[in-house]
This record gives sequence, structure tokens and C-alpha cells, in this order.
Amino acid sequence: MANASTTGFGLRMVMNVGNTPATSGQSEYQIQAAPGVASNKGDPMSTQNASGAQGYQQDASFTTTDDTGLGGSSWTTASSSLLTGVFNGAFFIDANGKPTFANNIVAGQTTSTDYNTGSAVITCFINDNPHQEYVVKADALVGASESAAQALMAAQLLNYNTNNYTATDNKDGQSITTLDIGSALLARQFKIVRSANDPENKDLTAAGANLIVTIAGDSGLYT
Repeated sequence: MANASTTGFGLRMVMNVGNTPATSGQSEYQIQAAPGVASNKGDPMSTQNASGAQGYQQDASFTTTDDTGLGGSSWTTASSSLLTGVFNGAFFIDANGKPTFANNIVAGQTTSTDYNTGSAVITCFINDNPHQEYVVKADALVGASESAAQALMAAQLLNYNTNNYTATDNKDGQSITTLDIGSALLARQFKIVRSANDPENKDLTAAGANLIVTIAGDSGLYT
């Protein structure tokens, strides 16, 4: 039976590896003022490696990231910055001097100086627990005709990227990215752990199945 929805919702925290309770742990990082690409809640994030911007965070879902590395379905451990975790909102002082919490940061986000810090950079919150599990929607079928168990076992042998992103790929600041099943290789962002067993979205033979993933071992800054 086809899945109820094929619309993505980014990466949502669920349990930790080993089926232990998730603490929703997150840390504060920084995004440079007026970033070149947006950052949406539920998107994977990586650390910039460009001269003068090292250490700032960037959205890793875009084809070209802020440090001109590869992102989205082209992400690879050989030519992309390692993943820090998943974006969970931001705080900044807007152009009118108003303290602002937001689900997302738009490309070229205008900020003003925070007098507490003396800086106009953006504070972002990233779920950076290396053992965190996420639920994400697959953009295509995971297995054609084999059993669900066989399909998952085959899929777990490789890793996967999120799909290429554009500035408008969000809904009220929430990511709508999906897992790019066609990007399967070892040097990718996420590893499939199991089906999310969502009653309405668990058909692995059709696009739109909800899956549980973690950041792949060689792809994460902390893994």
C-alpha cells in the first residue's frame, strides 16, 4: 500500500542509538552574519572550512555550501565538511534591534550588533549528540519487491545524503528535505537504522516511507 505522504519534514529527533531515551541535547554554535545560504529547522549542518570563516556553521543540504564545498545529494566525506548535527533554530538581533528567536535563517539574513556580545553573528542551536536518531522521509522506494526485512538489510549496507535544497524548501522555517535514496554510497551523510514503523508511512516498496537514521560514522564531526 502506498504511503500517505511523500512530503518531507527534514530530520526530527526521536530516540538515541540503542533505543535509549533522547534527551534532545543541543549546543550553541555561530553562523556568520549575512550567510550565503539559508538554514532551516531539521537540516543537517556542517562547519565551514573557508579562509576567514572557519568554525562558523552552514547548512549542508544545499548543492554548494557557504564554504563552496559540496552539499545535498553531492555531499561526500572527501570534499565536504563533516556534519555537526541538525539545526534546531537560532537567535539574533534583527535589523531593528529586536532580539529574535527563529526556526530558520534566510540567506543574507540582516542582523545588528548584540550589545551583550559586541557581535552581529547569529547564534544557532544544533542537536549535536552523535548517538541521536532521527526520523526522515525517503524520497523513493527502499526495496522493489523483496520483503521489508531484506530491503532494510540491503539499505543498511550503504549511507545516504539529504536531497539538494533551495532557499524556498521550507514551510514556516521547517525543513522539507528528504533522504536521497539514489545517493547510496559509503561516503554519505546518514545511515539507515530501521523503519520508523509509522502505520501510514511504512511501505518500503513506495516513495515516502519514514525511516530512522543516524549520522554515519565517518561523516560526523563527533562520530
